[in-house]
Parts: sequence; C-alpha cells; structure tokens
Amino acid sequence: MARKKPPEEHENLERWLVSYGDFITLLFATFVVLYALAQVDATDFAKLEESLKNAFSQGALFDGQPALMDGSESLFDQQQANSFIPSLMLEYISPKYEQDSFNEIEESIKELKDVGELEGISSKMTDKGLLLTFDDKYLFAPGAATLDTKAQRMLDKVGVLICKKFVLHAMRVEGHTDSQPIHSDKYPSNWELSGARASSVVRYMISRFQFNPSLFSAIGYADTRPLDTASSPKDPANRRVEILILKNSYKNKYESTKGSAVQLSKSQQEAIQKLRQQVIEKVEEDSISPAARKLLNDNKQKIAKQKSEKLSEKNMELYINIDKENPQKNTDMPEVKKQVIKLNSSIPEDEDFGL
Repeated sequence: MARKKPPEEHENLERWLVSYGDFITLLFATFVVLYALAQVDATDFAKLEESLKNAFSQGALFDGQPALMDGSESLFDQQQANSFIPSLMLEYISPKYEQDSFNEIEESIKELKDVGELEGISSKMTDKGLLLTFDDKYLFAPGAATLDTKAQRMLDKVGVLICKKFVLHAMRVEGHTDSQPIHSDKYPSNWELSGARASSVVRYMISRFQFNPSLFSAIGYADTRPLDTASSPKDPANRRVEILILKNSYKNKYESTKGSAVQLSKSQQEAIQKLRQQVIEKVEEDSISPAARKLLNDNKQKIAKQKSEKLSEKNMELYINIDKENPQKNTDMPEVKKQVIKLNSSIPEDEDFGL
C-alpha cells in the first residue's frame, strides 16, 4: 500500500514583521534622542547618553550580538553636520570631533608655516592631547617674561585656531628653560622664569580670547624636562613654551572639572558661542595688514552688490543659436532662426554669464 503523503508545512509569510518591528522601534528611539538634543544642555545630554549605554548594553535586544552602544565612541560621532547638535555639545561628548579638530589645527599650522605666516612653532599628537611647542626666542627676550607685539601676533594666529574648535577643553601651558643659571632680582632661578613665562601666555590667552580661566593651568619646569632631540640640558633648544590641549578622556580622569562651561545652561552656552564668534572676528581683523583689510572690504562690497535684484538688459534675454555646427548645411532641414528666451530670475546686473 502506498504511504500517505505528509501534508505540506504552512509557510509563515509574516516573519518579516519581527524585523520590521525591531527597525521601527530603533528608528523611533533615534528620533526621540535627536529631539532631546535640541532641548537639553550638554550636562543633561551626557547623563542621557550614559543611561542609553547602560540600557542597551544588557544584551536583551539581540541575544548573542554585541551591545548596540559598546565602544568608547560617542553615540553621535557621525552627526557633526546635524543642526540639532551645537558645537559645544560635540566638543564635550564626541571623540571623533575632538580628533578631527586636532588634525585640522595641525594642518592649519602647517599651512601657515608654509606661507611664512608662522615661525618657531611645531605640533604633534601625544597620549594626553595636542602639543604645541613655541621656540622661546620667538616669544620672549632673554631673561624676560613679557610678550612683545610680535609674540602677541603669533599667539593670535594660534589662539584663533584653538578658539574655533575648543572652548571646553582644558589646556596646560608649560614653561621650559635650559640649565644655564639665571640670577636677577625678579627671577632668582629658572624656576621663577619658566613659571612667569607660562603665566604670561595664560594671561594673554584668557584676556584676548575670553577663555574660561578654569580651563588653564600654568606650570614651570625650569630645566627638568629637556627635549629628546637636545644635545644636552644646556642646549638653547630646551628654552620653549608648550601649550597642551588635553583630550577630554584625560581631563575627566586627571583634571578638575569644577567650574567648567559644560555645567552652564543652554542659554549660557549660546552666549558663549556668540562671544566666541565676536572674539574670533575681532582678532582676525586685527591680525591682517591694511592692504589685506582693504581687499577684504572690497570683496564685501562686491558681494553686497551681487545680491542686487536689479537685472541688467543684457541678462534679460538668453540667446540660443541652434544652427548645426557643420558649415555644409543640410538643405532638407528648414533653417532654424535664433531663439530668444525671456528670463524670470534675479541675476545681478554686474554679472554676464556669456550665454
């Protein structure tokens, strides 16, 4: 007797609903967090991010899969261009923004050196952060700790690069000397001299760029930290001032964060952003030569003129000649006359597009 054919198994056509439900849930959570970013300040957001990390790291959502938010990178590292995230918040929470900013500062310093705008400065990344090293002879006279006009202009160029990227990062300013002894009424030893030079730089940066004073520390090392490339402790190359822009991870672990701007409200952070923009514009304007300033003003006037909505007569019509390029015209085709298309747009009267 023939064996009875087993019934066909019913195919579940609704399995996609499980994946679809998970996707909708995650999409909803994403938009909720994005909306929250526009409503909270940096301190509240840091708490939110930490709570989300703890929630998603339990492994309950996807058993056997890595936690959704595992890793040291911030949740919104990829949202740098998103208008919902203020740059202050990015600076505080995003390691990617931090690293990209370090790279941009290094690149800008290299470009300024290549065109002769900066001398006697070098930069390099360290485990603690970005280290900017100033050759002592470009900042201070021998045995002195007073910044002259040339040194101030040099700090202006570097300070603008820092201010554009960081206003929450802690910065150490370190003074170094060689081992040649110094004896004066004002500076009995290299300890006092190195500390005074570091303090002069800190004082100038705070007063010039309106940085939060709690972000800075001034340290004098005298001759106890010679360069690895120096021939001896007496090598003049050891005379230098260094600005170390600390990574957030290092600052949060070893530095005091009391009084930081990140503890301010959203309105106070917006005021900091506005002040930063004003300071940068003023310093950049003071730093350029009269000739460059005149060129800048001329460009501004030209841009303003180009925004005029008045149309010139030559731009009122667009002429299109669609005759064949072949000089031997095809007699079978009717002659095509030049056509005129009226434009309904706001082309500046000083623009001729050659159409």
